[in-house]
Amino acid sequence: MAKQSQAGQPQKVRLPLMGAYSNRDSSSTKDQRFVNMFPETRKVDQLENTKIFITKRPGLSLYKASGATGVGRGMVWFNNAAWAVIGNTLYRITAGTSTSKKVLTTSTGYVGIINANSSSIGDYIFVCDGVKGYVVKTDDLVYDVTDVNFPTPHIPVPTFIDGYIVLAKGSDVYTCSLDDPFVWPTDSFLTAEMFPDNIRGLARQSNQIVVFGHSSIEFFYDAANASGSPLSRNDSTTIQMGTAAPYAIYQNEQFCIYISASESGGRAGWVIRGFQPQKITDEYIERLLDAESDMDDCRGFGIRTKGHLFYVINLKTTGRTLVYDVDEKLWHEWSTNTTGNHGVFTYDFMCDPGLGYALVLHSSNGTLYKVDVNAYVDNETTILCDIVTNKYDMDSYHRKFMSSLKLVGDSYSPNNIVSFYWTDDDYQTWSNEKQINMNDDYPAFQRLGSFRRRAFRFFHNSNAPLRLESVEVEYQEGAT
Repeated sequence: MAKQSQAGQPQKVRLPLMGAYSNRDSSSTKDQRFVNMFPETRKVDQLENTKIFITKRPGLSLYKASGATGVGRGMVWFNNAAWAVIGNTLYRITAGTSTSKKVLTTSTGYVGIINANSSSIGDYIFVCDGVKGYVVKTDDLVYDVTDVNFPTPHIPVPTFIDGYIVLAKGSDVYTCSLDDPFVWPTDSFLTAEMFPDNIRGLARQSNQIVVFGHSSIEFFYDAANASGSPLSRNDSTTIQMGTAAPYAIYQNEQFCIYISASESGGRAGWVIRGFQPQKITDEYIERLLDAESDMDDCRGFGIRTKGHLFYVINLKTTGRTLVYDVDEKLWHEWSTNTTGNHGVFTYDFMCDPGLGYALVLHSSNGTLYKVDVNAYVDNETTILCDIVTNKYDMDSYHRKFMSSLKLVGDSYSPNNIVSFYWTDDDYQTWSNEKQINMNDDYPAFQRLGSFRRRAFRFFHNSNAPLRLESVEVEYQEGAT
């Protein structure tokens, strides 16, 4: 049924700020976008009415500088300290001290670091850089793996199962001796051969090893074989797609998230629960993934903060960081302020000290930062919060005359300024900056001119929190 004309009658409507991406291509200058603002929903009554918020991400506060400048290559928490590889050196870092522990043979590229345990040597971490392997015991000493049978070169994405360190080389999956990461038997390997592609990465899903190729995924389990590899293939679970980003695979005890590649072309985000992959991207996010030219340089990790579990993937070439909210099942972006512009989030690795917050490692300055829900800047650098909306036309191409705009959100003291702009020509040009103070009793702006289709941009860069619900507009519709 056609909409009845509302010409000349004052109208008031609340427009939601939360939504999904709807970009027509990979451009960052058009269509709906959320940067450093993430969505939250809450049932507010027994009728299951939902209140929708969009909230500023947590900031970062200084934890400890390593004293070195170099590429952050890997990090894990072990024995009451963060262990991080920066440049060619493995450091042990606490809030009070930073100690160089080992100079590696390589200075660039991804370094895999995982927690493991053994009935003979106790808890330890295993470190590999594609060439050599290292073991750090609870005495905080670093021991080289010197076995001549150690697989090298290898893919520096190790995993652990039932006392075995698992590594991949070519199309083979290798395991160390049971409870002994220093010994690598010559026959302790199994070939991933269901499809003719080399292994790109490994992960652990419950009691299965997930073996990612370029166009296939296979699952191995600990069969306790008396000879050869202790692993056996779970033949019935093979998936005919692989991973495009081996260093952006995120695993936890419940699921595994990855960016896919296959012989059909294109990329997508998937989560594996059990043996079933479920797609978590739509065509709009996939356009952004497809635009990245170097997926091998992408880094991805999971982080829980502010009551949300986020999957963060840094697309280095395109300079964007996509973030999937596992709880809300929506995407947004994070960025680092680079002289007033959005740059890729400059943190590639995280670890959990078990204190209710995570630590992240800067990609180039050798410093660890705390993900701090009480910080509203990134170590004294302002966070650029951006909400760009889709175009609104109030279901009519008639000209509209907007008399006021109000931001619905939390009040703050002292002043908390949100700047906003509008575009009436499909994001080609924008109005001059307007400002609303969220501390006002009536946070509004009057007389916004006429339009047929209009989009808004709301921008915030203050050292303050921000939580918005919607934008309320008043307008009159013209006759044509």
